[in-house]
Amino acid sequence: MLKDWPKVFKKLQKMPGVTLEERVLLAQGLAATPEERLERHDQYLHSLGLYSHWDRKKLGFKL
Repeated sequence: MLKDWPKVFKKLQKMPGVTLEERVLLAQGLAATPEERLERHDQYLHSLGLYSHWDRKKLGFKL
């Protein structure tokens, strides 16, 4: 899982205006497979408490 992200990270080293944390997250996202990206997206929605359709709709998201 995400074994190639250090290679992608090296390519992003010269990106201006991006913090180290942002570079790491970007490299991990670019190196992930589609299934891993979906899993990371689901985890992010869970962390915000917006995983269910109705939770997102309550906050005004149009789905």
